[in-house]
This record gives sequence, C-alpha cells and structure tokens, in this order.
Amino acid sequence: MHIRPGGYDDIHAILDAGLRINTRVKPEHMLVAEDDNGEFAGFAYCFLSGLHHSRYWATIRVCDGQRGKGLGTELLKALGQSRDEDRPFFAKLREDNPALGWVRAMGGVPYQVCPPMRLDLTDAANRLWVGSLPERPATARIVPGSDLSDEQLVTSFCSLYEWVHEDWSPVTSRADVERMFADEVRLDLDRRLSSFAVDRDDVVAGVFVFRTPSGEPLDVVAETITRDAPDGAAALAACVRATARQAADAGWGQIAFDGHQGDPHLHPLLQTAPKLDGVPLYLMEYAPPRDEGRRPRGDGSRAGGGA
Repeated sequence: MHIRPGGYDDIHAILDAGLRINTRVKPEHMLVAEDDNGEFAGFAYCFLSGLHHSRYWATIRVCDGQRGKGLGTELLKALGQSRDEDRPFFAKLREDNPALGWVRAMGGVPYQVCPPMRLDLTDAANRLWVGSLPERPATARIVPGSDLSDEQLVTSFCSLYEWVHEDWSPVTSRADVERMFADEVRLDLDRRLSSFAVDRDDVVAGVFVFRTPSGEPLDVVAETITRDAPDGAAALAACVRATARQAADAGWGQIAFDGHQGDPHLHPLLQTAPKLDGVPLYLMEYAPPRDEGRRPRGDGSRAGGGA
C-alpha cells in the first residue's frame, strides 16, 4: 500500500470507487492510498474551518474491499504528520453512524453533544407543555421577527452564536461570524414565526426560525442573546411558547432545535418537555496516532483547489 499527496485530479477515482467527497471544501492537506497495483484504495483530508480554529475537520474514507485492514488508521497517521499545526482532529457523527465506534476506538471523546431536540407539535402532552410556558418575562415584551430591523436581527444572532461557542469552540472573530451568517439571517429568516424578547431596545432572547421545506421539521436556533441576559430563562421560554404556538397554528408538525447539551438555557428548558425526538449527534475530538515513519513526499497542502 502506498500513501501519497492527493488533490483535485483524484476526485474521479474517488467517485468511481463509490466514496463520497465534499467538493465544496478546500482541504489544507489531502492524501490518497493506492494498492501495490496502483488501484485507488481510500483518501483522507483535513482543514480548519473559516470560523473555528481549535480543531481540524478530518475526513477518512476507505474502499469496501480495503476496510478492516488498518488502512484508515494509516491514512490518519499520515494526515496527522501533514498538519501545519499540532491541533486535534474532530468529527461530527450521529449515534447511529458506525464511524462513531471507530473514532472512539482511536481515543476520541465528545467535546459537545447535540441531544434529541425535535419537538412534536402534534403531541397532546407537548402542546399542553407549550401552553404552560410563560407568556412573557417580567421585564420584556415578546415580538415577532418582523418587528425588528435587519441590523437588530443580525447583531442578535451573531452575539448568540459567539457566546454559545466560546467555551468549547471559540470563533475566530466576530467579523467572521457576521460574514458567515449575516446574509442567511437577512434573507432566510422566517420573521413571522421567529420570536424575540425585547427589554426597552435590547433583544434579550430569541427563537430564530429559518425557512424550511414543507414537510420537514422547522429549523430553529434559540438561546439568550448574551450569557447573562436578565431573566434569560423566562425570556427564552416565552419566545419558545410564542414560536411553537404560531408554528402549530400555521400547520407545522415539528420544530427541530439546533442546540447543544451545553446550552445553559435552551437545554434545561427542553428537558422539561414531555417528548423530544431525534438521534444524538456527537462532536468528537481525537488525536491522530503517532507514527515515527517519514512524512509523505510532497506537502499536499491546499491540493486540488476545491476538492
């Protein structure tokens, strides 16, 4: 088996082998494995995201006939030697993904968990729970997203995103957060279904509902806008109540909250709901195995321009 730097020219071989590759990302390092006959056997790549630099996103895929022979581990070793910085790898894996067991066997541990957070609005007990939530916190009013300006919505979303991630996956900069999400908030937010707690002119908490294809669960991001928002738990609960009731009245059957076990207001709130559906998602961190062998020839850096 031979491992060499890879790039854009290898995409056809990857697809012909029946393996998936995200052609929209630009790997910083990419490696390809070939057997002794020069036949394609697998690939691996890694990169730092444009928003989070604590860990390398790593992808390793091996052809069916080569699995169970240690090739994935060898690719991971070589990829670890190719890194520009000594940062760990990470993977985002559902509980039902067989790759989760492999990452755990490599020493991977979760640094964050996205538990089941899909709320069935047709369930009678869930509807009673929604109705039991506070209509408004003590010092704020609840308004739809249509009552807020673009600037208020973008600023609020970016503030929420930044503080929610600061303890376990800090962002590169506030400017990068705005570059990543500002247009999505301006253009894709369903302002009628989104709900916000506003104290005077300050947005305290929010439920950001993004436009979702009919028949799918509503895609929702929800939390307080700052970590120490006044009366934050009640403010968020009131926003969830408003959005859930509006969504149910509009015929939506489910809300899928995009949240984390570490969210200090959203997670405890949803734990009081009678029924939540979904499959847990694990954000796994792991170190590549050590290998004292030589680094693969050629740097493989930014190979393939968009591979």
